[in-house]
Amino acid sequence: MRIPVVAIAHERCAVPPPPGLADILWALARPADGIEHIRVATGTGRAVITYFLRADDDLSAIATAREVTDRAIGQAPALRGWRSI
Repeated sequence: MRIPVVAIAHERCAVPPPPGLADILWALARPADGIEHIRVATGTGRAVITYFLRADDDLSAIATAREVTDRAIGQAPALRGWRSI
């Protein structure tokens, strides 16, 4: 089990993360991503996403976490204006 963390921010700092951010991420995760759990800590204009996932090493875990996050940012209308940091 690996626990990579990805932070996201909105281009306008005063925008809160969308409700159900973890649900959005789950909806766009794939079985091959190996995700067991997602925890989201939010603040105004930012969110810290902690993934608990199965991966062979830390580098592949971080890559998977970023891929899932970027997939969600690219496909979910609620995440328009957000970016990984």
